[in-house]
Amino acid sequence: MAKSKKDKASKKALSKGGLFTQEAVSNFFAHFGRQPDNDEVLRKAGITRHRLRVLLDDDEIAQAVETRIDALLGTPYRIEPSDTSEAEFLKLIMDEWYFEISSGALNALFFGYSVQEAVYEFKPEGYIGLQWIGEKPMQWFEPKNDGRLILRKEGSSQEHVVDQIFKFFLTRRKATYEQPYGKALLATLYWMFFFKQNGFKFWAKFLERFGTPILLGKCKDTETADMNEALLNAHAQSVLSIDAEDDVSLLSTSGSNGTAGSAFETFNRTIAQQIQKIILGQTLTSGTDGKGSYALGQVHENVRADKLKSDMRLVTPTLQAVVDALCELNNWAEHTIVLGEEAKVLNTEQAERDTRLKNAGANFS
Repeated sequence: MAKSKKDKASKKALSKGGLFTQEAVSNFFAHFGRQPDNDEVLRKAGITRHRLRVLLDDDEIAQAVETRIDALLGTPYRIEPSDTSEAEFLKLIMDEWYFEISSGALNALFFGYSVQEAVYEFKPEGYIGLQWIGEKPMQWFEPKNDGRLILRKEGSSQEHVVDQIFKFFLTRRKATYEQPYGKALLATLYWMFFFKQNGFKFWAKFLERFGTPILLGKCKDTETADMNEALLNAHAQSVLSIDAEDDVSLLSTSGSNGTAGSAFETFNRTIAQQIQKIILGQTLTSGTDGKGSYALGQVHENVRADKLKSDMRLVTPTLQAVVDALCELNNWAEHTIVLGEEAKVLNTEQAERDTRLKNAGANFS
């Protein structure tokens, strides 16, 4: 039977190797220099990615970030299989370094990517464990779109591809071929942070200028300089003596309930709500203006649970890479780290079947 044209075309493509390589590629940044950061927010703001760390000094952002970190660190984990001596050693190692590994990997959520370095040592029990593992400054590294990780030593032009099996562990969030640095959540928050900081500066200047009443003196027979000096003294002494034909009045704003005060309160509340919704996904106060309900509370908890699951998916490959490295160095069997408690639901149909078989005389191993 004659071969179809479709079979010939597929064999022709395979013979040329076109199905096993990428053709739409740019090799310039793969071999020469550092690939530019294509994040539009960072480009318009004129800052580098690692400078986003200043956003963590904001009280609202820091609190929301801590909420997600605490939720992840409070998540239980286990090693599977758990009934081996190697699993006990792995559990001891991960118990000691779980905080550093998880929090370091979760920084990829906020900055786009994070890199951790591991230092090993021989333990008295006879296995290779971790002496230290932690996050290194992200500006020293450049993730490539082909999976490589480049280390550029500070103060020199030296660069080399690092090992990502045993030594360095890369975590990336929403990385693409065009943007191998990943998507930084803090970049989305940058303009919220910018307006909030400048809003407080404006409000501080406003209070400095209009927070205390201004005395207005109208001179008739008194010299202007004398009236000015008398008003300055009145601010400190709260007592002023003027001529009967002179006039002094009080200039002040509408107060905290006036236009300026209420406008700033609305501005500050809106910025805080936007920050919380970007990091936490949703808040009851921002969604219902303080009038919550049980149903909305359940929606709120479901959203937070979804965020936690997303964070677990982000950090699990990094945790698993550390476990794989330890198993490979010690010639142990493969083990898997599982985050979160999976509910063990009784299979009713299987239980009834086993009961019937047992009553019929079957002996289970």
